[in-house]
Amino acid sequence: MALRTAIQGQEASFHDIAARQIYGENIDIVPCETFASTFAALSSGEADQAVVAIENSLFGSINEIYDLLLKHRFWICGEVYLRVEQCLIGLQGASLQKITEVHSHPVALAQCEDFLDKKLPQAKRFESHDTASSVVEVKQWGDPTKAAIGSAAAAKLHGLKILAREIETNKQNYTRFVVLQKNKKSIEGTDKTSLVLVTSHQPGSLHKALGVFAKRGINLSKLQSRPIIGQAWHYMFYVDVEVGNGTKLADSLADLKQQDCEATVLGSYKSGQKA
Repeated sequence: MALRTAIQGQEASFHDIAARQIYGENIDIVPCETFASTFAALSSGEADQAVVAIENSLFGSINEIYDLLLKHRFWICGEVYLRVEQCLIGLQGASLQKITEVHSHPVALAQCEDFLDKKLPQAKRFESHDTASSVVEVKQWGDPTKAAIGSAAAAKLHGLKILAREIETNKQNYTRFVVLQKNKKSIEGTDKTSLVLVTSHQPGSLHKALGVFAKRGINLSKLQSRPIIGQAWHYMFYVDVEVGNGTKLADSLADLKQQDCEATVLGSYKSGQKA
């Protein structure tokens, strides 16, 4: 039976491409309009798992995902890094010179700003909630002066024309996606763990907490601070450490507990390959 996989967006969106990069074609996509509705689909049982973008190499962390992770306490059981290649997509009879409108997600528009400034200075830019949905809208409008920014897969799926490929300004444009399940899942061969740390509000408390990992030779690959709601100027810290769910992690958690540092494990999983 195919896994029901919730994503923000629809078929041929970058979330869809990431999910299929992990699982192949043996999944049933549950499309959701927002990140909040994606988490809700997993919470309600409408989906068996979810794949969500958590950070981009150019634009940094997606803070909403971190807040939703803490709210729902879902288990991170995998990750994948996807090279984001943006295309300008239009109707079969469209030409680059006659485009007057470009539609896409605001991040995609920002990623392609140099191309739009140089090649389409006359075109107005319109934001939508998803790259794939903007491609669908261009098809529905049937207007050759309107174009969308999205994936090559979206153009192929909807029978549209790619007017320009790889239009993103920075070619080192990667998005990290994580796989979520409702309950904790034991996985063999894990080598990465995501945690939330809440330290005491004392000088040096974060340094002391991170020293727990340093003394065991455990590398940190991410450190992200977020405000604690209801406690002004107090912060929690999202940490990714390069260690799986073994003795080193267990000993580190025990040391953190002795320091009165509250540590919540969000998941242990196999790290994704960075191309």
